[in-house]
Amino acid sequence: MNRGVQLCGLVLVVCLAPMAFAQTTQVNLTGVVGQSYDGIYISPYYATVGGATNTPIICDDFADESKLPSTWTATATSFSSISSSPANTSWALAGNSMTLPGPLGQLYGEVGYFATLLLSPSIQGTTNQIIYTSAMWAVFDPTGVEQWLTSGSHGSTSGISTGDLCTAIFGTEGCAWKVGDTLGGQLATAYAASASGQYSNLVVLSPNNSNGTICAAEHGCAAQEFIYVSVPDGGTAAAYLLLSGFCCLGAIFLRSRRRLAPRMLA
Repeated sequence: MNRGVQLCGLVLVVCLAPMAFAQTTQVNLTGVVGQSYDGIYISPYYATVGGATNTPIICDDFADESKLPSTWTATATSFSSISSSPANTSWALAGNSMTLPGPLGQLYGEVGYFATLLLSPSIQGTTNQIIYTSAMWAVFDPTGVEQWLTSGSHGSTSGISTGDLCTAIFGTEGCAWKVGDTLGGQLATAYAASASGQYSNLVVLSPNNSNGTICAAEHGCAAQEFIYVSVPDGGTAAAYLLLSGFCCLGAIFLRSRRRLAPRMLA
């Protein structure tokens, strides 16, 4: 590859890199889709995120609680920059005090798989909406979801029985499933599709503590952790692209000038 193109690519990365950094934003939970299972509203929910109203958000946190309406401060981290060191999401921090059921990147890949399904308009009002929501909760907290589903009778008016929901999530062992089982079910399907790189348009909203640090899941957070689709501000995105274009053109122009300039004779 010639140096002009290399420089263009380097400048493009430098210009666009700030878009991948985590940032603090305000979240205001404003509504639900209306469907519930066992008295618990299921994804997606609706919120104002950083001033953008009616933003669909998906919950990946069965260990904490959110109230409607409520407002809190969160750290927004793109899927492309999720890491375990330094920890930059609620579940990454939870991994400091509990054993997560898999590598962090893989688990968020599974979350991305379910979030994408739940954001599809065709899923709204169907039994699969209940299955995908519950399975997404089970990605990070399979034991908690198992205990919830086996604690009593559920779903008598929701179109799916407890047993069928357990099987749909965990596979043939149902709610007797344990971490490490690979006996089918939605978790196994999500595992096979868990390359988090393909979900780079998704952003994690991790609730903050009162001192501005990220709250670790299962530690009494002000709200649950949510996922939403990043939609770049039109002006900001255009400015980045325009700046990148000028940088690239400048790099190519400089290369051309070097090629056309007369050589100095010894």
